[in-house]
Amino acid sequence: MYRYPDFPDHVYVELTNVCNARCTICATPTMQRKRQIMPMPLFRKIVDECGRRKAKKILPFLHGESLLVPGVVDYFRYVRRAAPQTHVNLTTNGSKLSAELAETFLQEDLLDSVIVSIDGGNKETFERIRLGLNYDQVRNNVLHFIRRRKQLGKSKPRVSIAMVTVKENKRTGEKLKEVWKEADEVRFSVYFNWAGKLENNGRTRHKINFCERLNHYITILADGRVAMCCFDSEAEYCVGDVTHNSIYEVWHSKAFDQKRSWLYERNFDQLKLCANCDYINHPAWTTPLVRIRPYVRETFPQLTTAAENLYKQWLMR
Repeated sequence: MYRYPDFPDHVYVELTNVCNARCTICATPTMQRKRQIMPMPLFRKIVDECGRRKAKKILPFLHGESLLVPGVVDYFRYVRRAAPQTHVNLTTNGSKLSAELAETFLQEDLLDSVIVSIDGGNKETFERIRLGLNYDQVRNNVLHFIRRRKQLGKSKPRVSIAMVTVKENKRTGEKLKEVWKEADEVRFSVYFNWAGKLENNGRTRHKINFCERLNHYITILADGRVAMCCFDSEAEYCVGDVTHNSIYEVWHSKAFDQKRSWLYERNFDQLKLCANCDYINHPAWTTPLVRIRPYVRETFPQLTTAAENLYKQWLMR
């Protein structure tokens, strides 16, 4: 198998799998799992271990909108206390990023980076993809956050605007960059089919035997179960439960290593999820590049980003 770090680089913690949007490019609207909020005691247990192990990044979100959680700032305050050296990222749809929440996040320096999912360069495209959300409300919330950060003379959190590129919004990319020029970054990502839960959008089928998510990311669901990866939205390939074990124990468990072995062996009969997944759907020549990406990124982040952007453009052509 490919080597992996002693502790996961990125720790996804699903504060909730409840969402107020029904995006056409997401598997959450049809999710069958029980909708719930992660209990604070469980969250503290997770963060305490991340603090002790000096995790590189904690991402308190996954298959829901974290800002729907009552008292959500207390979750982020705890991360800052228990894991002060860890980068904290929030990915949000922006609809609940109120002025009050923005003030708390900014005044207390609770975030290192924010990614706002904006899947359209104009109101019509945005609302056709991100069903249930209001473009003007989201835009006003995010612009207030950016401008208030500037007023306070802060450079953090870094704010990125993200768009998953599909045929419905492909022609609005330049408009997106124009209307969000106040953000620190506008990024474009490749559409993935959520391990077969959505259409594959006509992409050519390839299969390689490496996916860095199994080697660098851990995905902790709201009930404490650990899914094989973030695309395993129903926890069909559960590899452990942090209510009973530590993150470290799950990360090094036989169940997790078995999944890594199956992927290494291209045993897609056992890994039906991976067989249907677009994320590892790359030409074979990319395998060595994908393998070294997490390590190269640490040393040459700008070079890695530039290379990734070129590759994305080729995939989205």
